[in-house]
Amino acid sequence: MKIYLKEIQENDSEIEATEADAWVRDSIAALDECPSVILGNTESLRPASLKAETPPRPTSVRFNMRRVDDVIMVSGDMETTVQLLCSRCAAPFLMPFNQHFTAMYCKDKEMAGIAYLDKNSNPRGQNKGHARHAHDFNAPQGIEAAEDLEINYIAEEYLDLALVLTEQVTVRIPFQPLCKEDCKGVCATCGADLNVGRCACAKIRTTSPFAGLKNIKLNS
Repeated sequence: MKIYLKEIQENDSEIEATEADAWVRDSIAALDECPSVILGNTESLRPASLKAETPPRPTSVRFNMRRVDDVIMVSGDMETTVQLLCSRCAAPFLMPFNQHFTAMYCKDKEMAGIAYLDKNSNPRGQNKGHARHAHDFNAPQGIEAAEDLEINYIAEEYLDLALVLTEQVTVRIPFQPLCKEDCKGVCATCGADLNVGRCACAKIRTTSPFAGLKNIKLNS
């Protein structure tokens, strides 16, 4: 959903959306991790009529937008779930996201800290993308102040809320997601999911190449 920058004024404006809106539904679905990406998984080879379909997930998002000088302040709340793959057992699971977010955008390369060359071919953009005079006085307690946030550079004349939503969810996805804190993972030998039960590897006797040495008697 595109909001043109000229439409964003100093007064607050709000937009609410749910999973009923295609752009919200598509933004969240694009973040889902599919089991078919796992090496050896044959899910992608199954006929479309037999593939498991992801049920619709309740999603709600609220955007509050306003202009502060040359900076576009965007804050809001999101509540949704994303399908991830457990980093231990590789099983898909739904991780909930219910958080407040704040972001800032501008078209000023200097303010956003974007490296570029001016008309004299001198490198510019050295302020590292931190706000210089934009302040979020209405930020709830416990939420980072605007002067501590990075300013994102936008080259277009509009702000794509679908990209904002995707970005805010992406930065909150853990590097090593777990289906549960005490996930037992998989057997290193046969690959069985140990959360389901013990595998048969412990019952299988293996013959050691050094087994014959146990009968050798050393002369003292």
